[in-house]
Amino acid sequence: MHLEINQNHRGTEFQSTPVNWALFFGSVFFFTSNLFASIAVLPGYSLELGSTPFLAGLQNTIFSATAVLLRFVFGPIMDQKGPKPLMLLGVFAFATTPLLIYLSPTYPMLLAARMYQSIGLSVYLPGISTLASEMAPPEKIGTCLGTSRIFINLGLLAGPSAALYLVGNFNYETWFAFSAITCVISFLLLYAVKIPEVSYRTVPIAGSLAQIKKALNEKLIYPVLGGILVYAFVYSGIVSFAAVHIESAAPNSQAPHFFIIMGAAGIAGCLGAGALSDIVNRQKLAWPLLLFLGMGTTVFAMISLSPLLIIVCAVILGLGIQGSSLVFASWLIELSKPELRATTMSLQENSLDIMFAIGALAFGLAAQGPGLASAFIAVGIFTIIAVIPLARISSLIINSKNQ
Repeated sequence: MHLEINQNHRGTEFQSTPVNWALFFGSVFFFTSNLFASIAVLPGYSLELGSTPFLAGLQNTIFSATAVLLRFVFGPIMDQKGPKPLMLLGVFAFATTPLLIYLSPTYPMLLAARMYQSIGLSVYLPGISTLASEMAPPEKIGTCLGTSRIFINLGLLAGPSAALYLVGNFNYETWFAFSAITCVISFLLLYAVKIPEVSYRTVPIAGSLAQIKKALNEKLIYPVLGGILVYAFVYSGIVSFAAVHIESAAPNSQAPHFFIIMGAAGIAGCLGAGALSDIVNRQKLAWPLLLFLGMGTTVFAMISLSPLLIIVCAVILGLGIQGSSLVFASWLIELSKPELRATTMSLQENSLDIMFAIGALAFGLAAQGPGLASAFIAVGIFTIIAVIPLARISSLIINSKNQ
């Protein structure tokens, strides 16, 4: 017999205070700042060690791929033990990774350190949504998730720029030390977060594969994951090749301005979509947002017609990507049973990572062939078309449940 956590029985009297939320959001900010900084900076460090550009990119690929595999193990464990302990383990891995790289500045050690660091990627990101949903009142889950996404976006804006500043003005060792210190801060902040009490019952627990099968027994999860795959593919293309497309289609434009505007619109999208998803049926909000994203992607292919379209597209894509991301995540949480929540959110994160890899490859091939404008038009139209069957399937499943 083993212990299983039954997260259905959290204390009804639990209320997370503003200070508790501040501790949680602070931990999220420092962790994600280091996550995005490592993705941006370590390829350059790999080249500094004498690796080829291929090997420099490979260590990031290994980092993501290892996290995908680990989530199949850690997701169910998070459901059994709760998200906080494994999230603390993930931050610890991030805090100690710079020390490993510093002690042995070689490419094999960098590769090994990245595989070790992937523990953090595998547990912390799905843990954010899982823990936030546990701390939030049921009627405010979307709002609280939206707020957490704001700090993830702030981490994206602050992490790489701060890391590149430290490397450019000092050296990689300075960034290693700074990264370790800020990860320790993230660890301490998360450790101080108070979470709902969870009751235990002595029953045999299912294995990881059985947990995943249980999560997939919910039929409505399939069109929702389909929507996540679609927006993740678009997101990958935008992040990877928007700057290249802008420079080739509108040479006198400033690509950095596009990302700043898209980031600001994304923050607004997190707040707006989070609050609306708590008021409006998530199904009625998710598919229009995905349709909106498809339209923005299609128009983005035409920025050569007018520089103004770059600003318009930045706003549409920021709202569409972050709004879709938030609403689909909130919908998954709503669909999942509490004891399967971390497993379900791990499936989401794996879907995102896999589609990011596929999307970057597909757009890269398009750049060498028909061109990025054609790729963005094709993907935009595909997104618009894909909304119709996905929305129809979700409606049929919901209607069958209500009968």
